[in-house]
Amino acid sequence: MSRATTQEATPEDAAGDESDATDAVPRRHVGVIVAWVAAGALATASVVTALSAGWGIEEWVATYTLSNLVVGLALAASGLFIAWFRPGHMVAILMAIAGFGHLVSAAVAPFGYLGIAEGWPEPVTRLLVTVFLGAWTLGLPSVFMLSLLYFPDGRLPSPRWRWAAWYIVGATVWGTVSTVIGPFEVVEGHPESTSILAVPGLSPAAMDVVGGIAGVLVLPIALTSLVVRFVRSDARTRRQLMWLTLAVLAMLVINLQRFVTGDGPIVLLLSTVLVPAGIAIAIVREGLLDIRVVLSRTLVYGSVIAVVVALYAGIVAVVTLVVPDDGDRAVAVVAAVVVALAFTPLRLLAQRAIGRLFFGTRDDPATTAGRVGAGLGARSLDDVLQELRLALRMPRLAVVVDGDVVACSGDDPDAAVHETVELGAGGTLEVTLRPGEARLHEDDERTLALLTPALALVLREQRLVADLRVARAQTAEARETERKSLHRDLHDGLGPTLTSAALHLDAARNLVPAEPARARSVIAQARVDVGEALTEVRRVAYGLRPIALDGHGLVGALREQATHEAGLPVELSVGALPELSPAVELAAYRVVVEGIANANRHSDGSRIDVALGARDGMLELSVLDDGGAPPSFRPGVGIRSLIDRVEELGGTVAIGPAPQGWSVIARLPLRD
Repeated sequence: MSRATTQEATPEDAAGDESDATDAVPRRHVGVIVAWVAAGALATASVVTALSAGWGIEEWVATYTLSNLVVGLALAASGLFIAWFRPGHMVAILMAIAGFGHLVSAAVAPFGYLGIAEGWPEPVTRLLVTVFLGAWTLGLPSVFMLSLLYFPDGRLPSPRWRWAAWYIVGATVWGTVSTVIGPFEVVEGHPESTSILAVPGLSPAAMDVVGGIAGVLVLPIALTSLVVRFVRSDARTRRQLMWLTLAVLAMLVINLQRFVTGDGPIVLLLSTVLVPAGIAIAIVREGLLDIRVVLSRTLVYGSVIAVVVALYAGIVAVVTLVVPDDGDRAVAVVAAVVVALAFTPLRLLAQRAIGRLFFGTRDDPATTAGRVGAGLGARSLDDVLQELRLALRMPRLAVVVDGDVVACSGDDPDAAVHETVELGAGGTLEVTLRPGEARLHEDDERTLALLTPALALVLREQRLVADLRVARAQTAEARETERKSLHRDLHDGLGPTLTSAALHLDAARNLVPAEPARARSVIAQARVDVGEALTEVRRVAYGLRPIALDGHGLVGALREQATHEAGLPVELSVGALPELSPAVELAAYRVVVEGIANANRHSDGSRIDVALGARDGMLELSVLDDGGAPPSFRPGVGIRSLIDRVEELGGTVAIGPAPQGWSVIARLPLRD
């Protein structure tokens, strides 16, 4: 196998290269750099202020400063990373907005708490609280959810989803408004910790309920859009969605204990940063590695661990009901033994099921080869490749012959790694690897090894069918050429001659009563015309099939040809021959005559030896002379016609120098 890598430049890359050549800092990166500086300034202000206030970890967590800071940096960094490589991408813009919302909230929170503790003027602290509350609502629960609608290509799944985008925008606006007008105190017992826009008399609980109702559909809408994209999209988009799925799964696994027990370290919630990181990789570098391998193994071991934990807990709970209190150790031992026995079968079962989802049936080469190979002869090579590609979840499979693609299934990604598998019959199978793969997986190799002989047979069959079509077309063309030549000979040669004879006979008939002598002269001329017509008929008939063949057979015709041929003496040697078909007789006669004629025209030898014989179902004949063709000799129309005539019958012919001179050697298949 051989490997080749193909990389195509995207329009964005081309634009970036041109910009890089003209500016030290491309214009499209200036805004991103400014945003990076702003994000760093907000994060620095938050950390410096909190440390100046003497905060410990409890204050960082209780005021949501830590979570806002970490989540804000993750969102902003991911959004700006996307913007650096994909300027103007909608997901980059929305994630940057969401990130700055959290960063502003993280930067303002320490100032607000410090102002309340230090007794700053109430309008100042209330303004800080308003910014703190309003900025936070622009993050994960709202604008980030809107970015999921545009993930991964920066466009909505379809124009029909505009209502969903407007709904999330409306829910975001309402959530922000309801948060900043709610009259609740951020620091209980401190009226100066309410929003400066708070409306007195409103119930904080009622505002929370109204805000929750308005945003209850935001997450389901975002998740539904992702599912719709996965179902309707191509392989590349699905890989991008898998990055997001992997990030969400990792976050869920990290927080599994909190979800099960309802309690746990709040720091674990910071694992939400994996989601924006996964989105950034999916958009900019989705082919970084084979995400299907990573995601499938995550699902395998995650599901197995979850089942094992549930099994262990269930066994312990059930056995505890029937075992005395002093038997706790026995319960644990029994549960551990059962779990140990169940782990490997569960892992294999999950690995097989999830592997089929991502990689098809490559783990079962025999079944795959049997299904793809069933009815192989009744399907085209394109159909076979299509079924094989779908079975192995490959991006593209193509059969290449002499540098030309003769059959193909699937599309080639912009940047792809290819491997080739030899098929025989002059062809190769070009396999486009799954993104992230550097070589064919051993299961893929085993499956292809089982199928390549069958593919080679189908390829050979297709080439034979194509050759047959060409041969039929050439036969039809040759037949029509012969008919055209015969028509021309009869119309231009024989026709005028017979017409002239008929006119002379009419004239003679008219002259007989009055001028008998002149009539005899005209009749003589008519006789000359008829003679010329007979000569023309013989010429045409001889062109179709030499008369000597019908009169004397192949051997007799060749002896007559050798006897009457002017030039070098011809020695004819004939072995035992079966009865020959007319086509083989004619072809053999033409080969010998053309060989003798070429030797007389071009050879400087002194004799010609002609030999005929039958062996192994083939008529073998040779024309040898003891000289050689001159250096300036070039095969002409006669030799080309000779070769075509032999190959039409399925025979072979070799023309060229021999040890003792020049030779024409032909083999023609005998027919029963």
